[in-house]
Amino acid sequence: MRFPLRIIGPIVAAGLVAVALTACSSSSGAGTCSQTNKRNIGVVAGSTANEPATRLSTSATAQLKAAGQTNGSVTIVVPSGKPQAMGTTLLGSTANDAIVCRSDQSNKLTQVTGYINGLKASTGEVDFLDSIDQAARGLGKNSMGVVVVGSGLQTVDPLNFAVSGLLTADPSTVVADLKSKGELPTDLSGITVYWSGLGDVAGDQQPLTITARSNLQAIWSAIIKAAGGTLSVLSETASGSAASGLPAVTAVPVPATATNTNWTQPIVVRDGDLLFVKDTATFSDSSTAQKVLAGLVPSIEQNGQVITITGTASKDQATSNTADLTLSKQRADAVKQALVALGVSASLLTTAGVGHEWCGFKTETDASGTYSDALAEQNRTVILTSPGVALCG
Repeated sequence: MRFPLRIIGPIVAAGLVAVALTACSSSSGAGTCSQTNKRNIGVVAGSTANEPATRLSTSATAQLKAAGQTNGSVTIVVPSGKPQAMGTTLLGSTANDAIVCRSDQSNKLTQVTGYINGLKASTGEVDFLDSIDQAARGLGKNSMGVVVVGSGLQTVDPLNFAVSGLLTADPSTVVADLKSKGELPTDLSGITVYWSGLGDVAGDQQPLTITARSNLQAIWSAIIKAAGGTLSVLSETASGSAASGLPAVTAVPVPATATNTNWTQPIVVRDGDLLFVKDTATFSDSSTAQKVLAGLVPSIEQNGQVITITGTASKDQATSNTADLTLSKQRADAVKQALVALGVSASLLTTAGVGHEWCGFKTETDASGTYSDALAEQNRTVILTSPGVALCG
């Protein structure tokens, strides 16, 4: 079911209203307050009972800031079981004074991020699919994309992960089913969906294993790709407790890794899970890394084939891939050593490093062209693949 947008409440709207100054002419050309290249953005966010309380990550906020600097607008949807369309509001400014314009943009960013962080679901369950569809509507050409904040564990049809088996389903099968029902998002052509907190849970929801998280990401990537868009997973980890007093959300069953790992897909382990010391192949907390990797041991042994562990690295504005090749290989070796220490036969593991030159590399600059370490973090991973499985799926 689709829900029409409504205007943000009068109190919020008053806080977001632009300074009453003469608007820039649409022909004012390039400049601090130019209105000629507005880039709008959609946001799907709001606390639900199965994930940490919503707090926009650094990289998610960077996307909002970039949209505001073009004087674009933001459309906000809360992913409740019945999505709540909160309306569209200006992120930028219409002032004709450069100093006032920058001040407006800064104030709007503070107001809008604070507003989003305070949003909560008003109905039970979670619906990201329809929420993304709504947030993407009417963004116009050359939009900034859609920022999604949440676990990705939808609990309503047609993508109810609470149904046993869906979390480990083949992504192509999920897409085919949605397509046959006409349930793919309709407005994602050319749009990048920036997802923060994918797979991070709280409340009564059992934590996801690495393989469950990896397949969840693969499912959403396939859905968004089939709808014409691109998924970019923002790698900052969402943590903490769920907000209190929220409508109930059905817990999604998380299958035992040993019997449900889908080795037809690459298994991605985030740097945020392994916690390498920056620019090294040393775990900042080896016990935490071992706990994360322990869940892979039964499935690697059950698979019985040689698994390739590939390290990837962020570019960090480097002009050469040489150092990153070395670092990424060293990190893959560190993961192999940890798995062997956990009981995996070394004969079942091989390692490789690709540095920052690989098929899944994601941009490390925001829309204004400024380098962002938070975006670069997406490229710091270790990926496990079974024979015949491509690094990028």
